[in-house]
Amino acid sequence: MPSKIAIVNYNKCDPKECKDGICKAVSACSKKVIKQEEPYEAPFINPSLCTGCYECLTSCHRGAIEKAR
Repeated sequence: MPSKIAIVNYNKCDPKECKDGICKAVSACSKKVIKQEEPYEAPFINPSLCTGCYECLTSCHRGAIEKAR
């Protein structure tokens, strides 16, 4: 059975709509698994480090952070 992880739905993600281009999910992840190279760039999640705690899910107002299926 695959482990639970969070993913970024890039069809919903628009960093221009985040305050100062900073993704809230990045700071919501206490494990620091979500990274954003620069403001206004899309974040990415390292699936091998994600524990599936889903702390990040509710932080994105666009709903771009989702549970992997």
